[in-house]
Amino acid sequence: MKKLLAIFTFLISIPILEAQEKRTFITGTTVLDSLAIADVHIVNKNSNIGTITNDHGFFEIPVKIGDTLFYSHLKYKHKQIVITDNIISARNLNIQLEENTVVLKEIVLEKQESIFYRDPEITTYKGPVVNAAKLNLPYANTTINEDKSLVKFRSGTSINLGNLINTINGNKKREKLLKEMALEDTELEKIRKHFTDDFFITDLKIQKVYINQFLNYCIDKNIIRIFKRDNKLDVLKLLMKESKLFPRKIVNEDLYLTDH
Repeated sequence: MKKLLAIFTFLISIPILEAQEKRTFITGTTVLDSLAIADVHIVNKNSNIGTITNDHGFFEIPVKIGDTLFYSHLKYKHKQIVITDNIISARNLNIQLEENTVVLKEIVLEKQESIFYRDPEITTYKGPVVNAAKLNLPYANTTINEDKSLVKFRSGTSINLGNLINTINGNKKREKLLKEMALEDTELEKIRKHFTDDFFITDLKIQKVYINQFLNYCIDKNIIRIFKRDNKLDVLKLLMKESKLFPRKIVNEDLYLTDH
């Protein structure tokens, strides 16, 4: 009798288990502000059955009451939906997804390093100092005197200090003269740039190679002092006048080292 009761109970429980496992296909769409979202992965976490939405955001998947659908996409936030009786009855599920916003950490842009940059941690030598004094070499305490025997100005004039010995005695006096000549050279360069080479060549009929010599020739005519007064008209008159007298040949540098 007990065996017959057990068999009867088993036969009755089979339809109940089948009813519990039976799933119904439902359809649905995934959208973002009414725009369909394709390639959304949808997995029934209870049955491990999954699907992917098509280009129109449409999908179809078997479910039953109590199942959980998991929606995932790289660009959108994950979402879970629990299947209810109303969803089963409607057989349709419209899911709104939200964009997945990634907040990056704050970064600081630094100045780009040159290709010649050398990392001091790598290139700095931290060993013992090795020099002539440490090695007791015979020239360890020798100092190199600055060679001031030849000075070349921007205008192209080169002055040999040896030529000044007979004219001026004493290093300080010679250095003072050189400073004065350097200042004159700077001012003459400004004058040349102001009037342009074309003016000297076309209007004053001075060859380009002689322009600097011509300006040096005008120093004794107070061209620098007139130019500093910002009286460009007087400078122009002076240049035009002296250009007629200028011999248009290379002038020996001694011309600038003797008194007139």
